Amino acid sequence: MRVLLTGAKGQLGQSLSTYMPSDWVVLAADKILLDIANEQNVYDVISYFKPDVVINTAAFTSVDDAEKNVDVSKQVNFLGAKYVAQAAKKYGAKLIHVSTDYVFDGKSTVPYTEEDKVKSLNVYGSTKHLGELAVLENHSDAIVIRTSWVYSEYGKNFLRTIFNFVQRNKDVKVVFDQIGAPTYAPDIAKLIIDIIKENRLEPGIYHYSGDTVMSWYDFAQKIAEAVIISHSKVERISSAEYKAEAERPSYSVLNCDKIEKLGYKRSCFAKGFYQSISALIKESK
Repeated sequence: MRVLLTGAKGQLGQSLSTYMPSDWVVLAADKILLDIANEQNVYDVISYFKPDVVINTAAFTSVDDAEKNVDVSKQVNFLGAKYVAQAAKKYGAKLIHVSTDYVFDGKSTVPYTEEDKVKSLNVYGSTKHLGELAVLENHSDAIVIRTSWVYSEYGKNFLRTIFNFVQRNKDVKVVFDQIGAPTYAPDIAKLIIDIIKENRLEPGIYHYSGDTVMSWYDFAQKIAEAVIISHSKVERISSAEYKAEAERPSYSVLNCDKIEKLGYKRSCFAKGFYQSISALIKESK
């Protein structure tokens, strides 16, 4: 099995690199090797490496920065996804593309299914949705996995940010009125690897997230409680008080019934949280 991984330096990319089977030939490409926003670069790498499968995790993921860098966000999340899909199709590679819960507007009161109407509140979500459409339109066998609130001991993410604050005994303000399901990056990685191994999913969109619903404030509290020696205070504030550049959905829980019915278990928050916190504590010593 020959696998091309884009976005190798991100937390999902690092997780995939860690768990890939040793008998697979893997090209883990960061932006220096493969900039998906560069069409010629995409075609050159895929034509040279000739992968059986392309896993596209590369994205412009800074939600607030996307509001100020619309063109860059569109170039990576939309056009980059399109280039990868077209090149993968041309050279006979299967494609797994990773997307986000932020394609939804948060107006629902029940978990979103794959068939629910998409309406993003921010540039990041809207460009990721355009990327989904481009992937499905240009690669008939593509699989799109929407996930949410990705965290791990790797890269930049909410858990690591809050952990660093409380480790330094700094107080932090966190919103209580945004609800979602944190998803452990290594669990997403293992899901993708299993999908490739088993080769039984029909093309299309699938939701995959953690099994525990909470607010960002709840998540931060759990992190603070895990760092026993910290004297940090986690303060509840509203999204209006936080005044972020980008509007976020107030509710972005994903319904994962479709993929669960195929035998894939949701990410266990208790286990993933323990593993990531343990790794960060060990790293900080």
